[in-house]
Amino acid sequence: MLSTSIIKTLLYRTQIRLASSSSSTDIADFIRGMSSAKKLKSESSTIIKPKHVRMKERGRDPGLTSRINLQVISNGYAGTCKSLILSNDQTNYLFNCGEGTQRTLQEKNTIWETKFSKTKHIFVTKKSWDTMGGLLGLCISLKETYLNEITFHAPCDVIDLLKHWKGLEAFPNVTLEQHDYDKTEFKDDCFKINAIALRANNSISNTRNDLSQMKKFPEDLVYAYLCETHPFPGSLSAELCAFHGVPPSELRSRLKNGEDITLPDGRVILSKDVTLPGEPPVKVLILDCPSLNYLDSIIKSDLNSHSYHTIVHLAPHSILNNETYRSWMKSIKTTHHLFLDETQKNVHIEAIYRYQTQLNYIDDGIFPLLSYHNSLKEELKLPESVDNITYGLTSTRIPIRPILGPDNSKLVVLQPQNYIDTLLENEEFKQTFTAAKQQLQAMHEIAKTGHSYPEIIFLGTGSACPSKPRNTSGILIHINDTNLFLLDCAEGTVGQIRHFYGDQSDDILSRIHFAYISHMHADHLGGLYGLIQQRRRAFENLGHKYEKLILLCPNKYIDVGEKQWNYFSNKHSFDDDVHVIFNRTLTNGLPSLTNIGGENTNEEKFLFEKFKSIGLHGVQTVLVEHIYDAHALVLRHIDGWSLAFSGDCKQSNDFIQAGQNVDVLIHEATFETGLEVYASQMRHCTMAQAIDVGRRMNAKYTILWHFSQRYAKIPFLSERKDEEDGDKKQTKRPDNVCISFDFMRIHLSDLPRACELVPVFESMFYDEWLNMKKRQTRREQEPDYFAKNTRMIESKRKFMSGRTSPSNTDKTQSTTKNNTSPR
Repeated sequence: MLSTSIIKTLLYRTQIRLASSSSSTDIADFIRGMSSAKKLKSESSTIIKPKHVRMKERGRDPGLTSRINLQVISNGYAGTCKSLILSNDQTNYLFNCGEGTQRTLQEKNTIWETKFSKTKHIFVTKKSWDTMGGLLGLCISLKETYLNEITFHAPCDVIDLLKHWKGLEAFPNVTLEQHDYDKTEFKDDCFKINAIALRANNSISNTRNDLSQMKKFPEDLVYAYLCETHPFPGSLSAELCAFHGVPPSELRSRLKNGEDITLPDGRVILSKDVTLPGEPPVKVLILDCPSLNYLDSIIKSDLNSHSYHTIVHLAPHSILNNETYRSWMKSIKTTHHLFLDETQKNVHIEAIYRYQTQLNYIDDGIFPLLSYHNSLKEELKLPESVDNITYGLTSTRIPIRPILGPDNSKLVVLQPQNYIDTLLENEEFKQTFTAAKQQLQAMHEIAKTGHSYPEIIFLGTGSACPSKPRNTSGILIHINDTNLFLLDCAEGTVGQIRHFYGDQSDDILSRIHFAYISHMHADHLGGLYGLIQQRRRAFENLGHKYEKLILLCPNKYIDVGEKQWNYFSNKHSFDDDVHVIFNRTLTNGLPSLTNIGGENTNEEKFLFEKFKSIGLHGVQTVLVEHIYDAHALVLRHIDGWSLAFSGDCKQSNDFIQAGQNVDVLIHEATFETGLEVYASQMRHCTMAQAIDVGRRMNAKYTILWHFSQRYAKIPFLSERKDEEDGDKKQTKRPDNVCISFDFMRIHLSDLPRACELVPVFESMFYDEWLNMKKRQTRREQEPDYFAKNTRMIESKRKFMSGRTSPSNTDKTQSTTKNNTSPR
């Protein structure tokens, strides 16, 4: 029989092979990890609710967990924020939540099986849009899960910020709390977490006890988070029990309780021989050093008196390579330094590159490759580890329990040819595309002779919350080579611009002179503050004098905007950054600006001349039925082209009249045909209703946009049914209707070809299209099926809103000068 030492040696060698260079310091950690993996695998098929929810419902304490991991969400490359997660079997602890974090987390769900819905604690290192711009979107997404409590940890009042953005009534079933580190450290079943206060230029001492002596939340306050695990007790090893011949019985229970036992054959088995050793506390430090002004504060803080397993550095690239900062790092006792360096290339959402590559194969004119495509398709090469420094990329992982080294085995590298090969394995697509290819190529050649402007870039085509294929609302219109007009600006819009334009992003941002916000929903304006701040930064980077953004928006945005600027910005005010004109002042068209009169006449004439200077002789907003003060927009240019944009709304006769004979209508099509009751309740349109608006408007082309994320890959554009003499017959889909995708680039001359591509898109995602077709058939065959779902829909609507939002038809709107004058 093999000895215990031989068994442990064999297991240790197996561990080395599995963990490669990231070996454990103790064989017990490896065995415990194996046991935990088996347990997780066996339960995975039956989990419906998160584990911590199920245990709480049963009245059980989740207790200590055998697995704790540190995982990089994004490292700051390509406009992302520097964000990471500490996770265990029950809970995620998210550190920093910039724009796009919730979308990136969806990608990580499938890479490391990090459940998005387990995010119960959100830690912020400093008061900055870069660290907090995604909080609202994340909270809106989390409230749809079983999670009913979110705790914030931050050097600023996060609850106050959410009040400014949305109002706490928007989270009726979620308890939002903020931990006060001035009173006590944070402690739960997994961690003990301390916030170390850091100040610029060492304004005062920075020990934990000094928090009560300073202003509650000074502007320059930064938190470093010292996270310490609880000691992990030794556990009985089933493998070692089996090796010693202890059967599964009450004998094992006695061993587990620390008793020594005697087997029937007379052998004495000591409890310590079958018990894995316990694990001492492990410390992890999350450190943000925004500038060298904080270095003295760090050096003199309590941070230097601890030994760490890992220190995560969130400082800018210039700080990470500063000699003084590096010298301080060498003085700290730690096993690993993890750098989140924004200059290190990596893919944080692989899906957007995969879909764009496949769409580019179909039509490289309408779907150009993204700017970073070529530089990311090669193998990512990280700098060699020096002085225990590891460069963290998206999906870099460091196991904290069991203790292992950095793991980059799941880094994503673009594989364009594999994406194309996967597409060509779809026989339905191959047949459809082959049949249409020659005609599409001929149409492409004709389109090249068309006008360069307007050029329409779709930055976000989904609704409510982002998905892997679709971000939420944002459309960029190139009016000419120096002026861009932005329609809506959801969270992540700047990130989409950087993906599409790459190194030209600053130039593009500086040329956005006009922005239009259709209504006060987060999926249409959640990225506006970030865009305006990045736009100002672009002017500085280019050495240009700043020009205010001309912003068309609902009246209520004034309050939200001023509060956001007051909260985040101590350099520039809201009025420094934007010229505001209320949407309702343009309901009679652009000339109405010169008829308002009063003390703001000069300002109004300035705006009027601005529109004229880019060739827009017609700018008209239309009050539509969605929420209070929601508007559609119609643009008419002196070069002869015209465009109508619906925003979110039900069918509107006023909009149809205002947009008569436009060249292109961009209309929301949130739900599929057949869900008219659902769409009416949510004050949206179905795809058939959007197409009908285009027909009645006599629009040359209709682009469907703003799809529910249930149609994330492909909307279900079913054929329309007409009734004649009581008989139903199938009619051909209109040939002037096309579907929008993220990163779709359209000129007017491309529209005929884009409409012909609809069957190709449906065949590309044939399985999804077929499933939607089956659901439609079921609804038609089972009337009760729809009735049940409408009740569910109404219940969900009440849950999501927490209140009834007045539509424009529910509330009389004043049009007096006091409510409509521009700023």
